[in-house]
Order: sequence, then structure tokens, then C-alpha cells
Amino acid sequence: MSDPQYPSYAQLCKFVAQTGRLPCLSDPIPAHHYAGWALPMIMEGHRILPDVPDRWGYHLRILQAQHLPDEPIPQIHFLSGPHPDALKHLHQWIRLAAHHQSTWTGMTNFIEWLAYALQVSQTPPRLDDAIQVELYQHVNLLEMVQHPYDYFGDIISEGLGNGPWANPNNFYPTPMEICRLMAAMTLPDITKVSLQKVKNLRTAKIADPAGSGTGRMLLLASNISLSLYGCEKDPLVRTVSLINGALYAPWLAFPIPDHILESDLPTDAATSDNATCTQALLAPGHLQAITSLNQPPCIATTLDEIDEHTMQLVLPGW
Repeated sequence: MSDPQYPSYAQLCKFVAQTGRLPCLSDPIPAHHYAGWALPMIMEGHRILPDVPDRWGYHLRILQAQHLPDEPIPQIHFLSGPHPDALKHLHQWIRLAAHHQSTWTGMTNFIEWLAYALQVSQTPPRLDDAIQVELYQHVNLLEMVQHPYDYFGDIISEGLGNGPWANPNNFYPTPMEICRLMAAMTLPDITKVSLQKVKNLRTAKIADPAGSGTGRMLLLASNISLSLYGCEKDPLVRTVSLINGALYAPWLAFPIPDHILESDLPTDAATSDNATCTQALLAPGHLQAITSLNQPPCIATTLDEIDEHTMQLVLPGW
């Protein structure tokens, strides 16, 4: 049974529809108690920030229209290393979440809080509410959006703190530049193919089944495909990959339903560009056993038909 003090994303949408605004801290149910409360900020950041490609707008238009648009995927360049200001502020927020506990605990608390804020977890944070309010007032996720990078991959591998609890699963991500090189060797160079082939590639399945980690390879692949698959057994690392998806590649965290992608496949697969693309990106065998990192949002035509936990990520009026 859901906690009435921590409403679902669907209830957030109902609140917006009824009041014409987003919730505030002063409301009977404060803003940070709603699942996915940070998503509207990320969506708006993608829309208005001048140097940020509007990937959330692209994703939402696909879900609303139920087919792929004519324009190709908005391209995003991931940094080779963390932006110093964004990294400094992340460490400040982690210390705030620690609240006299170990820094590693602060990091896991912060990731848990962030996952709920971005609707990639249905579990309300365990943090004291006063700390959640402080985080709500201080955290600026758009700083990470403006400087795209897998920040938590680096932070986890640092093993914050000195105890055995720090990085217990010995997670050490591949450096981004090595990932970029591997992606360039494996995936087609979309700057050297026709526009039609670039658009066909959007439906090609790209999988990273051998431990997708925090999603670095899949983030790079998000410039090519809307059909990304990952497999990661470490719950903390897996959660970070979903957070990265919500920030930078929505179709990684909230997969586009198959019927939309399949409807845009060329009718003549034997002679189309897509046939060549699919062979070039042949997924590992038994792809059906590689589950998406998150379940696709359901498709519904009215608010009443939408399941409160898997609601399509479109706020009223967007």
C-alpha cells in the first residue's frame, strides 16, 4: 500500500492539473514528498537552457505522438571528466545528506533521495525530513545537466570514507575516454552516413549486457539509438545508471514502448538501411533475457486510465 504522505507521480500530475502549479514546501504535502518532483525541472532545463539539447522534449513528443519524429536524436557531448564546480557541489550535497554519518552513507542516502526525486525509484527516502528539505533547497540538478558526465561513477569508485563499507563491490568504471573509443570502434559513425540511415539507426537495439555499470557506454550510445538495454546486478550502480538516464537520456531510464519503435521500422527489412544497421549492431544472443533498466511507461489516453506507479511521463500542459 502506498504511503499517503509520499504521493505518486500520477498524484503530482493531478495536483498540477487541479492547481495550475507545482507543489511548494509550504503545501500540506510538501513538494519533495511527491515521487518524481524533480522531473519537471529537468524537462524545463532541457527545453530552455541554451547549450543543452532538448532530449526530454524529444522523448515526450515521441510518447505523445506515438511515433518517431522526422528529426534525428539531439546530440549530447559527454565530458571526459567531471566539471569541477559540479563535482564540488555534489560533494557538498553528499556531506549534507550524511548528517554526522559516514560520507559513504551520505552518498547512498543522496542517491536514494535523488532516485525518488527523478521517479526511477518508487521507494521514499529514509532521510530525516529536515535534511530532505535542506537538500530540496540547495541541490541544483541543472548544473549536472549543463555539464553532462557520469559523476556518481567517479564518486562511487573513490570509495568515500575509510571503512570496509566504502565501495564494497569494488566498482571501478571504465574512463569515459576509453568508453568513447570503444563506442567509436563498435558503433556506426553517424557523421558519415545518410540522414535516412541515421534515422533508421534510432530503432536499432544496443545492449551492454556484461555489466553496464553506471551506463557510460549506453549514454554514448544514446546519440545513436532509442532502444538501449543494460544489465547490472549492483543495486547502487544500477540506480545511478537510471539517474544518469533521467538527467541525460530519458529513453534509458524510461524506455520507449516497443510498439512505437517497431512501427517506425522500414517495411522492407531486407533492402533497407536499417537491415545493414541492425547487422552492424547485432545484439548478443537471447536479447529477450536482457531486461530494460526500467519498465516502459504505460500508454494511456486519459489521466484516469494511467496506473499511478507507471504513468507516462507527461505532465498536464506539457
